[in-house]
Parts: sequence; C-alpha cells; structure tokens
Amino acid sequence: MAAQSRTQSVSVIGLGNMGSALAEALIANGHRVTVWNRTASKGEPLSAAGATVAASASEAAAAGQTVVVCVTDHDASASLLLTDEVAKALRGKLLVQFSTVTAEQSRTLDHWAAENGVEYLDGSILAYPSNIRSNEGGTILYSGPRALFEANAVVLGDMNATPEFVGETVGSAAIFDKTIYAYHYAHMLAFFHGAAMCHAAGLPVDTYVRQVAEHGVSSKRRFGEMIAKRSYDNPSCAMEVEAQAYSHVVKLSEKLGVDSRFPKTVMGYFKQAIADGHGQHDLASTFEVLLKPST
Repeated sequence: MAAQSRTQSVSVIGLGNMGSALAEALIANGHRVTVWNRTASKGEPLSAAGATVAASASEAAAAGQTVVVCVTDHDASASLLLTDEVAKALRGKLLVQFSTVTAEQSRTLDHWAAENGVEYLDGSILAYPSNIRSNEGGTILYSGPRALFEANAVVLGDMNATPEFVGETVGSAAIFDKTIYAYHYAHMLAFFHGAAMCHAAGLPVDTYVRQVAEHGVSSKRRFGEMIAKRSYDNPSCAMEVEAQAYSHVVKLSEKLGVDSRFPKTVMGYFKQAIADGHGQHDLASTFEVLLKPST
C-alpha cells in the first residue's frame, strides 16, 4: 500500500453543509476534487472554486481515487453506494464514510466494500463546518485498518481537521464519537445550569463563565488515572463530603426557581456510589455506578 503523493483526485458525495466544507478544504489544499449531490445546484459554488461536478454518484466514484461520502444517514448512503455501477467504479479505491451511521451499519458497508474490492475507513467528525472552513480546530476520528489510515494520511489531513486513529475494528469511530457526545452535552448542560442559577440570583454571568473556563483540567486528568486503575483510594475529597456539598446545588436551584432535574440526577448517582460503599473514596468512583444498568 503506497503512501500518497501531495495531490490526489478526491470525490465528495453529499454536499450538505459539512460535505461542502470538506470539499472546499480539499480544493484549497490543492486536490483535484469532483463533487456530486442529488440537488445539483449545491455543486455550483464548488464548481466556481475549481471542483468538477459529476452527473451521477457513479461518475463521482469513478473520478476519485479517494471517495468521501457525507450524507444524512445509512439509508441515504446505502441507496447511493450499493449499486453495481458504483461498486465497479469504487473497485481498488478508498471509500471514506462520514455519514451518520451506527457501528453495525458501518460494518455492513465495510463487508460490502470487502466483497467488491473496495478499501474502507469510517470516520466521525468532531468539528463544525465552520471549523473545517476556517481550518481552526476539530478532529476526525477514523477506524479500520491502521495501515490504510497511515497510507492515506495526506488526504485525510487535508480535510482541515486533525485525523486521529481510534481502532482497527470498523465502527469504533462511530462508537467513540458518542462517548465524546456523552461528555460534551452533559458538560454543557451543567454549564448552562450554573449560568441559569447565576442569572436567577442576579449575579454576574460573565464572572461565572470566566471561573468555569479556568477550572477542571487537572481534575479530569486525575480522575482519568483513577478510572484507568479502577482505584479510588486517597481521595482529594471523600465522596460523602462531595455529595454533601453538591446537595446544596439541588436546594439552591429549587429556592431560585431554576429547574432542578439535572442536579437531582447527579445527586442520585452520588447517593448510589455512597450506598455501594464508595463514601470514603474519590468522586471518580461514580464511574463504578455508571457501569451498572439502573434497575
């Protein structure tokens, strides 16, 4: 599997906001880009930027040595790819799947690709289209054969997000990005809840934002080390003390008239950790509660 040269022929199938951003990045980085979308007018701005607009998905597949698919979901992806014409056009090429799919759906497509002589990587984009367009931050997670990922480092890197390999098992990227979502959205909800409490109490939200932005990186690293070892002794602060402190968040939320469902949920995990014998352990021991399904 030879390493790529600097300039590649790349096709992008699916020109929604993200697909268009990926195509723009590839054009800006000097690749020969062919694009296709069911709504042909979406290709016009990319044509003006230097892309070739294909007349069909199979024509786009035939034009690129690397073919990127970024459509709504598995059904949309399968309807475009699982045809004899596209299979023939993709033979011996790299197919990169960016559509929103489950791990199982990605493995189904990988199996089809293998049967048809197509190389396959699945990817999950941890960035907004604006990040891709501005080349400012963002990561794309990939899973599949590591050798394939490494051999195609040039074109993967030229989509203006840091490519990161997360596993040889196809579908790992689809699973991994949901773990990031699990953190991100709960983290942001906690952020919004604190801001709502500030607002309701008549306190300066900008001060809250500054304090929160500067807090917590070292704690996350320490928690991560404990979780990796499944050992929670020698806590900075015992779970019982942490839970007692957090109970005041629930009480104050109710007093301020702010929705208290989120802190009550968090408090429920802390209480369960204490009930499970982690009262004198570190806060990170809550991880053990999360490993068990609720009854």
